[in-house]
Amino acid sequence: MTHTIETQLLGLFLLFCRIGGCMLFAPGLSSPRVPMHVRLFAALAVTVAVAPMLMPGTFPDLSRGSDDRRLWLILSESLVGVMIGLLARCFFLALQFAATAISNFVGLSGIPGIPLEESDTGSPLSTLVSTASVTLIFAMGLHLELLRAVIDSYAVMPLGNWIGAGSLLTNLLTTLAETWLLALRLAAPFLLYGVMVNVALGIGNRFAQQISVYHATTGAVMLGGFLLFYIVWVDWAMVFTGSYQAWLRDGGF
Repeated sequence: MTHTIETQLLGLFLLFCRIGGCMLFAPGLSSPRVPMHVRLFAALAVTVAVAPMLMPGTFPDLSRGSDDRRLWLILSESLVGVMIGLLARCFFLALQFAATAISNFVGLSGIPGIPLEESDTGSPLSTLVSTASVTLIFAMGLHLELLRAVIDSYAVMPLGNWIGAGSLLTNLLTTLAETWLLALRLAAPFLLYGVMVNVALGIGNRFAQQISVYHATTGAVMLGGFLLFYIVWVDWAMVFTGSYQAWLRDGGF
């Protein structure tokens, strides 16, 4: 009886390693503004909730393994969970990268912001965009889709069947390429706006060299950037959430 309980507790802990590793980097839940004990209790609650569904048919007999194999299972399950959460995090890193680039295009690069999603201070636009995107993720229920991707990952990577570093690296590079194109799509209108404004300011400076055209038009450039962001925000958010949702619907890993 005691041996059976120990085996069940080990299986529950292995399930917690994958879910907790994913939540360690999951967008929104990994924010430094979320207390550590809240994240721990959330991971424990999710683990207990999905354990009756996963443990009976997914987990092998853990009582026959040696201590070295059990340690290897703990490390591999933690790494798989971290990789899933990190791949989801890449989408928000691409979003923050695009927002930081946009801040440079519209003249907000020198203004510090208040860090909410990250521990480091970024631009005000990056803080605004990341906070709004996390709100959309929770409002649309995509955090549950990420949990479903973790559950479905047991069909691709069952417990004890390590897929290898090559497959992990391939998934990471594929996601990085996808998120890089996403960041380029998000920043493209503002990149065009920045090029047009700088060309116009350069031509204006040639005709009025006695006036500091750059400093005189900084407010107008920022206002134009804000108006452009207001116009494209709905489509901007739909592009990001659509790409993230499509990645989750494809399995997330």
